Amino acid sequence: MDPSILDGTTPSLSTYISMFVGQSFLIVPVLIYLNKKGAPIFESLRLKIISKKTAIATLILSLGAMVISDEINILVDKIIPAPESFLQLEALLTPENPLSMIILIITIVILAPVGEELLFRGFFQKFLENQWGDVTKAILISSLFFAAIHFNPYWLIQIYFLGVLLGYIAWKTSSVIPAIIFHVVINGSSLLFTHLGESIESILLWNGHVNPLILILGGYCFFIGMKQIQGIS
Repeated sequence: MDPSILDGTTPSLSTYISMFVGQSFLIVPVLIYLNKKGAPIFESLRLKIISKKTAIATLILSLGAMVISDEINILVDKIIPAPESFLQLEALLTPENPLSMIILIITIVILAPVGEELLFRGFFQKFLENQWGDVTKAILISSLFFAAIHFNPYWLIQIYFLGVLLGYIAWKTSSVIPAIIFHVVINGSSLLFTHLGESIESILLWNGHVNPLILILGGYCFFIGMKQIQGIS
């Protein structure tokens, strides 16, 4: 709703407040629905405490997925370059006002991961699993909706890839908490690297791609993290 977002100028404070409010109320309709149905909230949202081992495995997996998704983003952009109006969205992640920055961090790093995971992996995917009796189909469909709500067709592939991973670990661990940890890492790192800008690009990038050493390390973290998650019974 803020036209400054698409012309690259600094968004207003009201934009960040709107984002904060929107993410804060994302899960509210689901909570109202579950309350009216008399359904157990924690069970319906897949809220279950996880072990330290699961948390560490999730952290390792998310670091690997972060690197891989960045390379996917680069490859997609080379095939289907995003228009300048979409690239200007980066201005949204670099507010000059300290208050806007605080609101943005809380919204992107805390509220968005918690709200979106409770909605998509906690409620929606679990609902589809129960309705269809097909976990794979439930993950694929819920991930499609997850990618669509980001309203950026040029990020569709990488967000869908992350959505499928989030859906898998939520199902495998029987808890939405690993998905929240994963989501926090992805959003937090994206915000950090965008803020650092060119000062970090020389380390992370090589000839327009993710540095091969970082990509290998990321692939290894992904493999180890996934192996540990798969071993969870």
